Amino acid sequence: MKNDIIQHLLERYREGTLSDSELAELNRLTHRDEVMAQAERQAGGIVRRRRSALFSAAGLMVAGLAAWSLLGPRHAEAPMVAEASVPAVVAPQPAAVEHLAPTTPATVQRAAVRTAPVGTKKAAPATTAARTAPRAEEPVVVCNNQCEADSVINDIWKFLTV
Repeated sequence: MKNDIIQHLLERYREGTLSDSELAELNRLTHRDEVMAQAERQAGGIVRRRRSALFSAAGLMVAGLAAWSLLGPRHAEAPMVAEASVPAVVAPQPAAVEHLAPTTPATVQRAAVRTAPVGTKKAAPATTAARTAPRAEEPVVVCNNQCEADSVINDIWKFLTV
């Protein structure tokens, strides 16, 4: 009998001829308020679980990124070693001419002609035995990232002056 009443009220609802009192009766018979409350509770639980999963994943990614940045690979772990290299021979440059007052050819002044580039050393005269014999030991500058600056500079100076 209850099902017949519900079917009759639903048919009138579809037709659009349901009165307010009949709508209230239909809602009471179908337990609409209880069903809607249960559906809202389930939807709230689903939303909370999704948010907690999202926040957990974000927290794990932040923790992983922090651990990687703190414990990740170090770029300066290997000691740095300076290598001795022979500088390339620089060919003499053509004479440089400077024009201090370029108004007329009579006022042109010429600069001193350089025969060798600035900063080159002239080789010291060596004996023929020293030229043919190989060097016994070349100084090598070795340092890692924990050396003091003064000791590195002193080693480089010794290397360059030998």
